[in-house]
Amino acid sequence: MRLILTFLLALFFVFPARADVQTPENAMRAFYSWVLAHPSTSLPLPKERTQLAKILSPELVQLLKEASDTEVRCVKVARTGDKPDILEGSLFVGNYEGATEVAYGNPRRDGEVVFVEANLIYIDSRFPKAHKHRAVAWKDRLELHLIGTRWLVQDVKFQQEKSLAAGLKEYITESARSCLKP
Repeated sequence: MRLILTFLLALFFVFPARADVQTPENAMRAFYSWVLAHPSTSLPLPKERTQLAKILSPELVQLLKEASDTEVRCVKVARTGDKPDILEGSLFVGNYEGATEVAYGNPRRDGEVVFVEANLIYIDSRFPKAHKHRAVAWKDRLELHLIGTRWLVQDVKFQQEKSLAAGLKEYITESARSCLKP
């Protein structure tokens, strides 16, 4: 009897905990909702990094902070009239201008990692409908990791074997060298 009661209590505590596990689909939607709502062409501000900490892995949030710190140093040491070494363009999608729409592919799970292909579109309203430069479409691949009980974005893979994490690391390394005070 005691064994059955223990088992039932364990089930009671296990199932609510499992219900708290965020799905990869929810994590993906939260990420792209944030990205589409913040069409910034620069590194996120501290307040935005706090928001992103709920949907990005701690490693990726740390890379964003390090890149921001690097950028601040580069701006400080830039000579008057020279353009500082800063990151420009939309960082979270594989298009400089950003994205205005997204459609999700089917998630593919491999252990505690889920990959999702995202079809993204940027509509440039400066051009009339049917103009060849009005719409740009491309695919990115989102990499989600199960960290604790939450699915978080670990990286975004762009075309030509580039990625968000690799781009941030490269910027931090290269700019650390070029932005040293003389």
